[in-house]
Amino acid sequence: RGRPAAEDDRLLWWFLRDRRLDVTEAFQKLTHCLKWRRSFRVDYLGPENFGKEMRSRKAYVHTNKDVCGRPVLVVIAERHNLMERRLTESCQMCTWFMERTMDKLSTVLPPSSGESDGDVGGHHAEDGVASEDGEVVEQALGIIDLKNFSPLQADLEFATFLVQALHDYYPGRFARILLVDSPSIFVSFWENVRPLLHRYAFLADFVSADEVCSRYFEPGTAPTELQRR
Repeated sequence: RGRPAAEDDRLLWWFLRDRRLDVTEAFQKLTHCLKWRRSFRVDYLGPENFGKEMRSRKAYVHTNKDVCGRPVLVVIAERHNLMERRLTESCQMCTWFMERTMDKLSTVLPPSSGESDGDVGGHHAEDGVASEDGEVVEQALGIIDLKNFSPLQADLEFATFLVQALHDYYPGRFARILLVDSPSIFVSFWENVRPLLHRYAFLADFVSADEVCSRYFEPGTAPTELQRR
């Protein structure tokens, strides 16, 4: 965002890396992403477009970073109701939170770039976003709290959009997606969703709330909902 894609070396380099330096595939994927951003009016989205969704508090960008210095996007599944949601507004809010998470990330310049602004840890990075040890932070952590998941949360239409966003529009921007305290009822739903992720399915990790708190956060800094268990 903020400059034409053709002039943004960071964006072009990110999509090239995602497609393992296959220029044709990277071009096709980036073109698809830019067309979607324009048609979905991503740069004009705001909470006023999905007020009811915001009031549900089903998602938020966590105040604290994880132990790797990554920003954290949290989703509370039980606050989503398939019978009450409006799909367009749910997708708009999802996109808006993705954008807010991206705002907290850097994107490294390609090795041949001559730009010198925002040099972090030996790499050129947009806005100089780095962890405490100086490492460039290009990826976020996603947490989906599945406690009390029921058929009311088994929203395949929205899940399809979310997966498409992760795969096509924000490829590789999440280092890990933690599926927390999933009940047995979630298994059949996951069997429908997992194939849509393609090679990104390896990002998903089934964990407990205790594991999230102990492995991914400093003491007392994990999302409040997970600390209360």
